[in-house]
Parts: sequence; C-alpha cells; structure tokens
Amino acid sequence: MEKRKVFFLINSIGFGGAERALVNLLSIQSHYAELDVSIVLLDDEPLARPLPSNVKVHQLDAKRSLLFSVVQFHQVLKREKPSLVVSFLVRANVCNALTRIGKHHKVVLCERMHLSSHLDNQFSGVKRAVAGVMPWLSYPNADAVLGVSSGVTKDLIEHFRVSAKKAHTIYNPYDIDGIKAASLEKPEISLPSSFIISVGRLTEAKNFKQLINAYLSSRETSPLCILGEGEQKEELRKFIVDKGADEKVILLGYAKNPFSIISRAKYYISASTNEGFPNALLEAMTLGLPVIMTNCPSGPSEILEADADFEIDDLHFGKFGILVPMNDETQLTLAINQMQISQIRLNYSTKSKLRASDFHINKIAAGYWQFLKRFI
Repeated sequence: MEKRKVFFLINSIGFGGAERALVNLLSIQSHYAELDVSIVLLDDEPLARPLPSNVKVHQLDAKRSLLFSVVQFHQVLKREKPSLVVSFLVRANVCNALTRIGKHHKVVLCERMHLSSHLDNQFSGVKRAVAGVMPWLSYPNADAVLGVSSGVTKDLIEHFRVSAKKAHTIYNPYDIDGIKAASLEKPEISLPSSFIISVGRLTEAKNFKQLINAYLSSRETSPLCILGEGEQKEELRKFIVDKGADEKVILLGYAKNPFSIISRAKYYISASTNEGFPNALLEAMTLGLPVIMTNCPSGPSEILEADADFEIDDLHFGKFGILVPMNDETQLTLAINQMQISQIRLNYSTKSKLRASDFHINKIAAGYWQFLKRFI
C-alpha cells in the first residue's frame, strides 16, 4: 500500500525557533514511520540545521516573495498531490492557505508568533493594515490552525477570523536530553567567570536597550552577555559605548552551540515586547537557570505562572520565575536586584527544571503527530 504524503512547508531552515521546533518534530521517526514525509523550502538558502535522512526535501527559489512562493508551490502540489500540508511561519502559512483553494488535500497552519503584536512591532499606519490583510484573508481557509501558546491561539481567533473550532494550541517540543548534553561541551566563545545572559535576535522587539539601562541601574556586578545577531547590532554596540559600558555589556554574537554558554550563566533575563512561545526562556529553564522575563504577549505568563491571561502592574514572583511588566525599566531593575539573593536564585533554579519537563519532546511530539493524523 502506497504511503500517504505529508508535506511540511517553511520559508527555509534557519536558526530560528520555528525551524528548531520543526526539526525536533521530525527527529523521532517512529511517530510517522507509516507516512511519506517531505519538507518544502520556499527559498533557496543554506540549511542551518541538519534534517533527518528519511525526510525528502523539495527546494524552491521564491526569493522571499509571497507571489513566487504561491506560484512555485502550486506547481509542486500539482505534481506531488500530498494528503496534508503543514506550514510554519507567516509567509509559508499564507502560501499554504492560498494554494489549497480548489484542491482536496488538508491544510494545517502553525503560527509561532503572537501575530497582532508582532505586526504592531514591525509596522505602523497603512503598512500595518496591509501587513495584516493576507493572514486575515487566508487563514480561515485552513482545516486547522495551531497556536504555539494559548495567547497566540486567542489572538488568531480574535483578530484573524480563525474559527474557534479550528483553532488549537500545541506547545513547542524540546529535546531536553540533547540540550543538557550540548551544555556540557566547551564554549566556543571566551566568557567571563560570572555573567548573566540574554538571548535573541538583535531587533527592536527584543528591547535590548531598555534591558541594558535596567541592568546598568541595578546592583548586579557580573557582566550582561547578549547572545545573538541581528540588524540592531551596530546600533546596540554604539549605545553600549555611549553609556561607557563596553566592559559591562558584552555582545557575544552567534554561537553554533548556545547551550554551552547559557548553562554557565548566573541567570537568564529578557525584556522582550513580543513572543509567540519564548524558546530561549524555556531552553534556559531546561538548563536550570533562574529566569526574569517581561510579561509580553505571549507565552511568558503561560510558562512562568501557568496562566495565559495573567496580568501584572509590578514585579511578580511567579510559580516558576520572575515576571515584570512590559516596558517598565524600574521594575526590571528591581527584578535584577532580587536575583542578587542566592536563595531566590536557588529556588527558581529548581522550579525552572521542574517546569521545563512539561515540554519534553517525547510528550509534545507524540501529541503533535496524534493531532496531525486526524487530517490524513
């Protein structure tokens, strides 16, 4: 009997959290041994992560264009005729939803970002309105839409016309054993003997300037290390020099193995204004780091308080980590000062590892495949 074809559609395999989640989902081959699984990459870009050898790859060359993505993927669908297409990231999701019109295969969209706040961070005015049109028009065409957190799912229902009956939440899967093993390797970057860590693309949404200001106002004496690359790199470098803080705030750049660096930090901190489900936060917790994070949309309160709708006006000692209001530099400084108390760090280190176990790859991946097979 011929195996049913399942396609996973994504822009490319870069260093982002969506790409890591997809690779993790495909890493346990026993979950889908009875299926013919392929990845379709919209853009002709180098692979940043190795893919399982049993997964076929269809490489397109859409040049980051939605129009080219739709045209080229339509041709693949005509030729291959899959039973199910599962997509990750907004352009791939829109492409997936548009190309299913007039066809018989099933479509599942996986939204990784809190889309409203993500677009609010990227655009304003007319550009913001235009950016939201294509998801608003296309997402309702899907058979199901998966939010990576309850906050993401709620946003899709409220602002992008996704039916509550079609909307579901499945968290990211984490290879906890693999993360711990990688953390034992020698760091590829020279590190201070004691430091605190923040991780993420150097973009405005990650709010690194406010984080740096809060840190410099605190009683923390260990350097703040920021792990990541991005378009704000030179702007942040100048900001740090202008503050006279080039020996206290260190831009580490990109690391092939971030876990060997994160695991050696005193604690993890983020001032982000937008997430879907914060991967770096959960990875730090996997490694037993106490954590501080802004209560941005969406994911932080869901992870640290186990309550997607939790709201705060001041610093909050959550069930699994410290939450602070978004864009509140004073409260962020207070949180950093609280982390100078060794008993607080020890308490939250234990709670971090406990909470991270809820997102183990074995549990989450099995749930993912169980859900997807309903559409085959």
